[in-house]
Amino acid sequence: MAKIKQQKYKVVFLDYRNVSDDVQQKVSQAARDNQLKPVVWIQSPQLRSLTVSQLINEAKHTDGLQVDDHYFKHYSAKDFVELRSAYTKPIYCSIQPFQAKQLPARGCNQVDVQCYTPSTLRRCMGLADRLNAVTSLASKRTLKYKQKLGNRKFNVFLWPNSNDFHKKARQVKPRNNMNNVVEVTSLMLSEAAISTVIPTEFR
Repeated sequence: MAKIKQQKYKVVFLDYRNVSDDVQQKVSQAARDNQLKPVVWIQSPQLRSLTVSQLINEAKHTDGLQVDDHYFKHYSAKDFVELRSAYTKPIYCSIQPFQAKQLPARGCNQVDVQCYTPSTLRRCMGLADRLNAVTSLASKRTLKYKQKLGNRKFNVFLWPNSNDFHKKARQVKPRNNMNNVVEVTSLMLSEAAISTVIPTEFR
């Protein structure tokens, strides 16, 4: 968390699937202790058939929740209205470029557009500008073009960007303590936000 803060990120998105409550609490607090905002990244909620109340429960240890492109593909506008009405903390919305019309007219505290393909990066950045959204970059594909963003805010999926980091992390034997939290969480960062997922393959 200290290294993330040193790189001037402000938010850390945390994938808490199959992570114990105790570890969730510790990781979220570690983010706060380093002046980062912990936000639960609820990835592919349709695979677990999560209801709105269950989505909110996923965020019980964090200061916000993120719903991603899978949410907008599999849940209705009515579901989002219900989520927004019931959840009082910030909601971060992440979409693929073709989902712009599915974006709720209101209720997202932050929107990011997933600009993960180099050949369409310019168009994707233009869409992010039109939506007043954050540009989400992929560490292996588009983060190297970060300088093209100018003053735009961005997310990076995943963090850290070093393959060596992930190689070493996979070699660590899982233990139920903070030193091995990388074994059980995903991080997605922003300046705006950040993310570490193991394995590092894209969804």
